[in-house]
Amino acid sequence: MTENNFSLKKIEISVSEAEKRTGRNAVNMQETYTAYLIETRRFTELKHYSDELQSVISHLLRVRARVADRLYGVYKVHGNYGRVFRISMLCDPVKVALLMWCFLSRYASSIDDILEDEEHYADQLKEYLFYAEALRAVCRKHELMQYDLETAAQDLASKKQQCEELATGTVRTFSLKGMTTKLFGQEAPEQREARIKVLEEQISEGEQQLKSKNTEGREFVKNAWADIERFKEQKNRDLKEALISYAVMQISMCRKGIQVWTNAKECFSKM
Repeated sequence: MTENNFSLKKIEISVSEAEKRTGRNAVNMQETYTAYLIETRRFTELKHYSDELQSVISHLLRVRARVADRLYGVYKVHGNYGRVFRISMLCDPVKVALLMWCFLSRYASSIDDILEDEEHYADQLKEYLFYAEALRAVCRKHELMQYDLETAAQDLASKKQQCEELATGTVRTFSLKGMTTKLFGQEAPEQREARIKVLEEQISEGEQQLKSKNTEGREFVKNAWADIERFKEQKNRDLKEALISYAVMQISMCRKGIQVWTNAKECFSKM
């Protein structure tokens, strides 16, 4: 296949094979019709990818939320420590308690800014939850286009079969029309010719519709896959940047905590 239509499969389906799908009897073992079917493997993989992406990001957000809740509790405990030292200021002649109260209270109040920054990173991750849903929407549209193509191909094959039956006068499948013919005889030649002409026009229209749907499908696959490739590149950059920034924030937060308790240690040594 060339690069332009690598995403499509041109499948030659013999009537005998088509009948396995439609349940029709054989018409002509030499006759074949062509259906252009959009490749499904890559879109199936894309659907699995979107499911996994949503699952991983959802799990990551849940873990972040649990960690943030526990972190909030730790910081508020430091605020309680600060209030204890504030009360003890009344009996502390060297003002060590004042310093401890300042250190711990400032440290405890910083949790609000930290959680606000964390929400910013969480919002960046949540955007990809919406994109995972957009990927599934692309897959659903692909499935609908695939169904339309197969339906158009089967309808075209059915009309060709009807046209041949009228032309030969032989009905190879059970139908109400076939029973009527057996009971009341063949149609008048003029009626049969008129029906054949109508069917030939419908066959011509069906072939044009099939080609149009095939072209539409090819353009859809080409454009969709180009957008998906750009997304994957952008996703890698965005997630890498967000996770690195989150890690840097956590390191900075831990350093501040270490500094607070280093100052507290110095204060305790003066008591």
